[in-house]
Amino acid sequence: MRQVIPAVSIALSRTLLATAIALAPVVINNAANVFAPGAIEIGVAHAQVKAKNKYASAEQRKFPNVTESFGKKITEAANYLQPQDESVKPDPRRAMQLLNEMAANSAKANAYELVLLNQYTGYAHLGAENYAKAIESFNKMLAQSPNMPLATEASTIRIVGQLYSQLDNPKKALETLLKWTDYADSLKPEDSYMFSTLYYQLEDNNNALLNINEAVKNQEAAGKIPAESWYILQRGLYFDKEDYKSGLVVLEKLIKYYPKAQYWKQLSQVYRMMDRTNDALYALETCYLMDGLTAEKDLINLAYSFLEAEVPYKAAKVLRKGIYTDKSIEPTAKNLKLLADAYRLSQNSKESLAEYEKAAQKSTDGELIIGLAQAYLANDKFKEASKWGRDALKKGGIKRVDHANITVAQAEFELKNFDEAIKFFKEAAKDARSSKLANQWVAFSEREKARLQALAQQ
Repeated sequence: MRQVIPAVSIALSRTLLATAIALAPVVINNAANVFAPGAIEIGVAHAQVKAKNKYASAEQRKFPNVTESFGKKITEAANYLQPQDESVKPDPRRAMQLLNEMAANSAKANAYELVLLNQYTGYAHLGAENYAKAIESFNKMLAQSPNMPLATEASTIRIVGQLYSQLDNPKKALETLLKWTDYADSLKPEDSYMFSTLYYQLEDNNNALLNINEAVKNQEAAGKIPAESWYILQRGLYFDKEDYKSGLVVLEKLIKYYPKAQYWKQLSQVYRMMDRTNDALYALETCYLMDGLTAEKDLINLAYSFLEAEVPYKAAKVLRKGIYTDKSIEPTAKNLKLLADAYRLSQNSKESLAEYEKAAQKSTDGELIIGLAQAYLANDKFKEASKWGRDALKKGGIKRVDHANITVAQAEFELKNFDEAIKFFKEAAKDARSSKLANQWVAFSEREKARLQALAQQ
């Protein structure tokens, strides 16, 4: 069974009890005239839940009076449950003792007195947070129908439904609360949300979505902002059915009314799924600025996104902060090389070389080390370029060995070590992709070697 943010009050023992007692006055004088319900339909709705108001024009009914002695005792029990003096704490245990005494002497009690006795026994169990016993008592009370006010019957059915929900029995909760809709003349947005959560727990996403949409629509129409949990459920249901366009609308509302970093991260993911790459990056950057990205994989992902968007300076800032300030990114050879690449693309050669060297010292991967060699070559550090280039060739694992040979060869050429340069250019020429360029460099190196030898002999 799926879990969901509770649709009913967690503090049932307090708020629900207080509300229930307030709606259940003891009738001592004349019999009350109320509308009598017909048969209650039991079943599961297969559409958006609506108020049925079946008993609006039902025949009136009467039920017996309570005796004065019974009325005094039931009122005393009610006072234990909800003291008139706010400084006095409720005492459901004492109320239960009194109610048990009354039950032991209830042989001559009339139908309405049995209603009240079971009703307040249910309240006492509710105050003691014994929800299963409360349900049992309320069901005994409802069995006395129609000997009770219609409003009392309706509110008790609702309470029983809420208690089933509290006991993690969404099937019974839904069945019971659907009975309650027979009495209701309208449903509040909170009611539609309640039904949505129950359908969701029962894995009926279609009905869950119908009812949460109704809850959100009516709440917004009343000029009120739906609770965060409503939007979360609505968003999740849209995403479950891969309706990302509708889910995006809900997610944008969450960001507007309940701005949190996690929603910006989700927004980035949705934008990326919809091929809105730039928007995805802006959303992810906002999440980062709200301190919402702390995991290494998320920070690395942001850095790669900046590099893809050709904003290497921001990638370097994210990586440097993560590696050296927050310590949230491990200074592995791979991560240090990524930082070095970001610096190189940002035209920061000094920092780039420093990070490449740190990366190379931690690596046995020739592909990573050749990057350092190429960085040294680009910065006219030819001895270092040759050293690291040779090291990369020894360690292997290089994707383009021809490029590595050219790197070493060019470094040796600049150092005027023409024989070494020619040797590595010839190695590069063995790869068809570089043969033309490498052979041109071989010829050029041989001419330059001859020219300098000639000058030396003059």
